[in-house]
Formats: sequence, structure tokens, C-alpha cells
Amino acid sequence: DSIIWMAEGGKNKEVVRMTSALARLLRQSISNDNERIPLEKEVDYAGSYLTIQKMRYKDKLEYEIEVAEDIKKEEIINLILQPLVENAVYHGMEFMDGDGEIRIKVYGNKGDLWFEIKDNGLGMTEEQTRSLLDEQNHISSKRGSGIGVKNVNERIRLYFGESYGLAIWSEPDEGTVITIHLPALAYSETTQKERI
Repeated sequence: DSIIWMAEGGKNKEVVRMTSALARLLRQSISNDNERIPLEKEVDYAGSYLTIQKMRYKDKLEYEIEVAEDIKKEEIINLILQPLVENAVYHGMEFMDGDGEIRIKVYGNKGDLWFEIKDNGLGMTEEQTRSLLDEQNHISSKRGSGIGVKNVNERIRLYFGESYGLAIWSEPDEGTVITIHLPALAYSETTQKERI
């Protein structure tokens, strides 16, 4: 709908930009059969998604992505970042009065990878944040959010073990910070063999 609206308004540069982002998003989602992908591809995927949302919300959404140069080629399991970003856009910012901001930071520390997704959205209560990761809670929140969050956390824990996964900090009207903790796969091969 946004592309149609921009095309009708003669906004050719915007149409090209949004269509390119959509093509990258679709290409990665349908052509990637690998469970593991380079970190930079996962980040590009989330960046394409945010480009589309920024244009859709008529620039009322700002985002910044910062990735440490030395970990860009590190392999991670795919589709762990975009569902969290999507959750931040739809459930953190959809009903905000002001402009939304999402900051993504990815860095390595002592052989592990850390992702931090921070938004200035509506935030959640402590009970809501707990329910997002509660394995017994099949309906993750009253607003219907969190299914992607719970799925990402479960996939990480199944793949790497209980000491990895997501942590969430949030306060109503203060925004939300989700942290992803992963082993760098270069280091995790040994760990997986030991578990087997």
C-alpha cells in the first residue's frame, strides 16, 4: 500500500528505495535454507525491515544499527533479530504519540556475542516482561505480542543451552531493552560436541 501511495504521488526515489528493501527482505526470507548465516546478513535483513517501516510510518521512526567490525562474519542461527525488531515496532511504538526510536548494538565479549535492541516505546510491566519468556504461557501477552520473542528464546536455548537466550528490561512509558546472548559459533562447535 505504501509503495502504491508513493507511486501515485510521483515519489520515484522513495518507490525505488522501498522496493529494493522489500526485495532484499523477500530474497533472504525465501532463499535461505541454512540454519546458520553470517551475522552481517542477519543485521542487513533487520535493516531492510526497518527501512520499510521507517517509510511506512512516514519517517516517524528512527533507527540506528551498530555492529562491531570484527564479528560481522561470525555465523549465527538465522531469524533471531528481525522478530524482536518487529515486536518493538508493532507493540512498542504503534500507539505512541511521538517519534519512535530503535537502537541495535551488536558486539563480542570473551568469545560470546551480544545483541542489544533498545526502543523508546510504550514499555511493559514486570509481569508482561516475565510472561514473554514464560515457557508455560502459550499466550504471551494480552496484546498478542511476544510469540516471536518466545520463539527466538526457545530456539537459542535448544541450540546452545540454558545459559544463552534473551533477557528483557522494560518500564511502562520508558521503553524496552532486549538483550540476546549467544556463543560465537566459532567457539560453540566444541560446546555442542561436548553436549552430544
